[in-house]
Amino acid sequence: MIRLRNNKISFLAILLLGILLSILSTAFKENKNATEQARLLCLEHIRCFQAELDTFQQQASNKQDNRILSERFKRLRVEFKEFEFILEYLNSKNHPFFNGVNAVELEDGYNPNVRPEGLQVMESELYKDTIDYNRIVFLTKQLKYRSLAFYLFLKEAPLRDTYFFEAVRFHLIRIEALSLASFDTPTQRNNIAEIAASLKVFAELIQLYSNSVAEEDISKLESGIQQSTIYLKNKNFQNLDRLYFIKRFLQPIVHNLILLQKKLAIPSLETSDKLFRAVNLNSNTIYDTSFLQPKFYAQDKYYKENPLYTALGKRLFFDNRLSSDGSMSCATCHQPSNYFTDRLPTAITNKAGGFQLRNTPTLLNAALQAAYFYDLSANTLEAQMNHVVSNTHEFNTNFESILKKIKSDSIYIQLFSAAFPEFKQEAVSIYSINTCIAHFERQLVRLNSPFDQYMRGETLSIDASVKRGFNLFMGKAQCGTCHFAPTFFSTLPPFYGISEAEVLGTTKRFDTIHPELDEDLGRYTIIEYEPFKYAFKTSTVRNAALTAPYMHNGGFKTLEEVIAFYDHGGGAGLGLNVPTQTLSSVRLHLTSQDKKDLIAFIKSLTDTSGLQNYKIAISD
Repeated sequence: MIRLRNNKISFLAILLLGILLSILSTAFKENKNATEQARLLCLEHIRCFQAELDTFQQQASNKQDNRILSERFKRLRVEFKEFEFILEYLNSKNHPFFNGVNAVELEDGYNPNVRPEGLQVMESELYKDTIDYNRIVFLTKQLKYRSLAFYLFLKEAPLRDTYFFEAVRFHLIRIEALSLASFDTPTQRNNIAEIAASLKVFAELIQLYSNSVAEEDISKLESGIQQSTIYLKNKNFQNLDRLYFIKRFLQPIVHNLILLQKKLAIPSLETSDKLFRAVNLNSNTIYDTSFLQPKFYAQDKYYKENPLYTALGKRLFFDNRLSSDGSMSCATCHQPSNYFTDRLPTAITNKAGGFQLRNTPTLLNAALQAAYFYDLSANTLEAQMNHVVSNTHEFNTNFESILKKIKSDSIYIQLFSAAFPEFKQEAVSIYSINTCIAHFERQLVRLNSPFDQYMRGETLSIDASVKRGFNLFMGKAQCGTCHFAPTFFSTLPPFYGISEAEVLGTTKRFDTIHPELDEDLGRYTIIEYEPFKYAFKTSTVRNAALTAPYMHNGGFKTLEEVIAFYDHGGGAGLGLNVPTQTLSSVRLHLTSQDKKDLIAFIKSLTDTSGLQNYKIAISD
């Protein structure tokens, strides 16, 4: 009897202790701050991704047929999209190993043994004529190890609310500039489901920050996200109205997210004196003139601006004395009257009647790039100047000679001394010359085209053909997978820190009957690596309506020819042997109206405002 009573007391004590621990555990959980809850949310989505990887690996090991694997792979990618935002923000260097392009990137140096890996590579493997199951299993295991490593990192990493808000902001840029074009799912084109998955997680994340101060703001943001996902339910890659989706849903979500961050007093990492990144997250849209910061791409990101730099840069830009024989200046090829190009197939040389191998690109908006020349051989405007000076076909000189000429000019001495007083007797230097010319070129950013004004809400309507053209550009025509919004260069979103090159199989001239592959090896001339044969930097389509002829060799006379070339699938699509081609060789099947609409959109990106102020005269 006593033993029974003692057992009852022990049982009640244990029960009460359990209830108490449960209450304490619940209270502890409920009192976790939003940052920790956000961490737990992301960790849970990583675990879901790992579970999908396990299932996918098992199916691949069992050599399931392509249909089953492909459907499972879609689920795998959707799970990845539910934590990609925080992975890319916190660990951008490793993000390409998860979801990088199926191509070799050399951001961190040249390694010929490195092969692309990650989800995009796995997708391409799934759609080959013969599936290499061993390769797919190997790639899946790699992802398992990498996701585990990130899980352990995120579990212990010091986090701030700012990081989560910025990560969401950057991913919204990725959605607008990349996901809408199905950039990272080019074959399956399951981008709609992936966008919806990302937005759903953002709604979950925002809910963690609920409080009485921001209740209305959070409700508005959640409602906007919910409406956007409802809109996406019946859409697919083909029928999505991308322009409507951006204007109606994405832009308000970004705007309300900025307001919420301010209401919650969550600080921004943006500062006026430290340009540690290209993107200004205080911009409401990616088409704001302040969205990208040109100085980020400078050799010296922290140089102190001075109005005299522009005046000096302009004077130097038009000064023929910089060349060895006085025959050329920067403006010889980059002519203001021709929109800072020369309208020739290829650039002239310092010899009468001589021509170089490549076309002169416009300098309008050139400052918004992370690499220069068609072969990406210079990584800043300042470094680009060094190439021009030493090029035997251009200035054919050296800085020692240039410095002597400038130091013998009293006007230059006065200007440089006033512009760089901190350098005293060394005011005229290679650094100061290149800084001034590059600074002048950074004043040539033009982002006020009719399309920009429409996207910023400064005008309320735009021609229907332009709307169709934008949707084609980002959709069926697949232009937006290389010409990234809003620069429409190859400057890669969402961080816009690198510029890419592509292999198009460009022909000597536009000829669909007897095409001949252009012999210029492009980036391969700089780095002799097979995938870089015929690789060239992607030029902007901004002001392209005014800067014919086109391609690196100037072999295409009109936009119609360029679009027809892409429609045929580039050189490989025309039957040429281009094994390294990165452009899909599959025909686009654009209609004649499609082509007209694409050109209408390209024309809407024209902005040459203020060019009448540039005159070819060093006395200005």
